[in-house]
Amino acid sequence: MSGKLVEAAPCEDDPQLIATMQTLEPPVNDSIAEIEALCARRGFGQAVEMCEALLAGPLPPHDEARVRVLAGQALGRSSRPRPALEHLRRAREILAAQPQPMLFAECADWEAGCLYLLEDSRALAVGKEALDLCRALEKPAPLLESRILEHLGSIHVRNHAFDTAIQCYQQALEAAGAIRDLPRLARVYHGLAAAYDGRGETDRAVEFVHKALSLYSLEDDAALMARAENELGLVLMRERQFERAEELFLSALRHLGSSGTEIGRSHVMLSLGEMYLAAGRLAEAVAIIRDAIERAHRMEEPLAQSAGHQLLGEALERLGRPLEADEEFRGGLAILRREDLSDRLVEMHVSYAALLQRRSDLDGALHHVKEALAIVRHISTPGGAFGMLPDTLGTFDRP
Repeated sequence: MSGKLVEAAPCEDDPQLIATMQTLEPPVNDSIAEIEALCARRGFGQAVEMCEALLAGPLPPHDEARVRVLAGQALGRSSRPRPALEHLRRAREILAAQPQPMLFAECADWEAGCLYLLEDSRALAVGKEALDLCRALEKPAPLLESRILEHLGSIHVRNHAFDTAIQCYQQALEAAGAIRDLPRLARVYHGLAAAYDGRGETDRAVEFVHKALSLYSLEDDAALMARAENELGLVLMRERQFERAEELFLSALRHLGSSGTEIGRSHVMLSLGEMYLAAGRLAEAVAIIRDAIERAHRMEEPLAQSAGHQLLGEALERLGRPLEADEEFRGGLAILRREDLSDRLVEMHVSYAALLQRRSDLDGALHHVKEALAIVRHISTPGGAFGMLPDTLGTFDRP
């Protein structure tokens, strides 16, 4: 588990528009140029309509690939990753037959972003592919590289590989150099806040989340504001400022509702459930966590599902219902094994071991510690797994 210090309608040298212009050669087709400008101005609905209209007629393959990448970008950035992936995968097929290296890197980056939104474990591999493609270009593309690194940072935070995430965000700032895309800077600050929070460095997390909120407050994007509010709420929750944290989580849910954003809502609900659990409001915790699990299942969000099962297991244990708690942990572990998310799997094994130890089931606790250690021996993600186990349950959404 995102503000803008420039005009709402960007001028010709707006950073978002510069990034779009730098990524590809200027289009010959005027309609494609207009779609790119719409994406730069966040006019995603109109951009999708124009893409669909163009794709309804005959297009040269290189133009079709470009339009499909733009459609994927517009759909992905408006939280519609599934239809976005259909366009991006068709674009890949075209680009495999008629290579356009810059567009191929662009396509892979947006595909990784959509997989990230869907909590698909393939996001990391596709994101790394995009970075390799970008760095192999004959002509450097620093803004594209910066965006890919920012996206990789978000994926690593989602996977709880916090040290690696921080490295990606720092490299994203270095790649951009003197060009400051302020909306992207806000997202980098947000990502750094999440990563430092995951490492337990509360002061740095608060510093960066306030920087992100300052920038987000100037951008008309309720969904990004919601994610930043969620992040600050989690930090305050760990400081046991429950009343303020609850206000932020509820505000985040309102912002997601007003923006029509369904993806990620379950994570904020789990944040609220975790806060209720920490505050001893167990009945409220169980109710909202169950709702979050149901929503995550419906939205096909495996990380939210697994985190929900873990949280619900903790709540049921505290309510004196150990058999049901065990069932929830088994469900969460099964999801993480299926998704092959090693860092998160280690964390859940260790959390379950701690629960079983409190229950005086030392054999069961030892079994899960051994399971965690066996996984650690087979992974080599810097900053991941065993060294970075969170103090709380880590159920929240990340940017």
